[in-house]
Amino acid sequence: MNYLSFSCIILATFLFSSCGDPASNHSKTHDLEKISDVVLSETDIFNGVLIMKFLKNKSKFIAEANSFFLNGINSFKNENDLDSAEFYLRKSIVKEPTARAYCELGNVLKLKSKYKKAIEAYKLAEQLDYAPFSNLLYNMSTVYAMDKKYDEAAQYLEYSMQAGFNNMDKIEKDPDLENLRNEYGFRDIVNRGLRGMSDPEKLFWLQFKKQFPKALMPITLEWDLKLETIEKFEWISYDFEKYVSEMRDEQFSREVSKGFYYYANISETDKYVALIYIVKDEFMGEYAPITYRLVTFSPAGKLIDKREIAGRSSLGDKVRLTTIKQNGAIDVQVIALEYEKNPEENGYWGNPVKSTKAVGKEKLQIKSNGIIELILSAQKDVSTESAQLTE
Repeated sequence: MNYLSFSCIILATFLFSSCGDPASNHSKTHDLEKISDVVLSETDIFNGVLIMKFLKNKSKFIAEANSFFLNGINSFKNENDLDSAEFYLRKSIVKEPTARAYCELGNVLKLKSKYKKAIEAYKLAEQLDYAPFSNLLYNMSTVYAMDKKYDEAAQYLEYSMQAGFNNMDKIEKDPDLENLRNEYGFRDIVNRGLRGMSDPEKLFWLQFKKQFPKALMPITLEWDLKLETIEKFEWISYDFEKYVSEMRDEQFSREVSKGFYYYANISETDKYVALIYIVKDEFMGEYAPITYRLVTFSPAGKLIDKREIAGRSSLGDKVRLTTIKQNGAIDVQVIALEYEKNPEENGYWGNPVKSTKAVGKEKLQIKSNGIIELILSAQKDVSTESAQLTE
């Protein structure tokens, strides 16, 4: 069976494996329009069809789902409390199902030896377009190996390699694959996977790059995005840390400190790809400052340059308000904020911004080779100039 056929079978399984719609005696269109939002319970979270219907609800509970998710990851990664982790991740899914919550739930269920449910969780993560897909296939292989279902483990390991999983050291040493490695034919499995790998590095890079939506230029990067706006952006999995170096700086507890979000693909030439992602301190909630990182890569995914171009790293910092033009020119206004009350005495929470002043400006340019060059950096006289901030 080739990889494409396999993917089609998975999709068909999701579409037809649930019980479907309950029978209805209503025949009039206006009666159907009165049906309220779909409600989930914890017994529903593995019902793929119901999940997809739930995601069409007008009412959203993203902030609550995110809070439960962070608590679940904290229990899992930092406290090694699997029961608490499962509890919070299930609560997160009931509030708002996400691919990342299903993937982490699968990881927890695997460690609790709930293998069948772990596979169901991973398949729901796939249905919700978890990326990188290759890592999800690899995770499924480890579950089947631990459950001593060697045919399935071998198939998924091969598929994961064909989809771009290329960590050969992990394949050779991962204790979760020990049962499979001890089985006769493991080397043949790996060799088949290697033969099917057209270019795993390229496949992995493409999985990352395609998550960034194409931006219409010019584009202004707002420093004060609302929480509900940020949470509409797709979250970047830590599986992609090779492309987001800050993830490696967060140490073991990184999952519950910084959040990274796909923002925009602003330029793509035969020399470079320019991407922007947002960085946010997750536990500060709606008051968290955000920063925008501009990163340029070669067409093959090799880092060329990186620069923080907008937003602010902490609440006490000046703000960068940035506009990017179609020719790669970047105009930055550096803005000082004045609060109604002294932040040193009253803090920033519930302390509105009273006025703003332009205190500097920068001009940058993405060169034809992908280098982000600082062309101008100047200070302004704050007594004579002010700036209007984007709402």
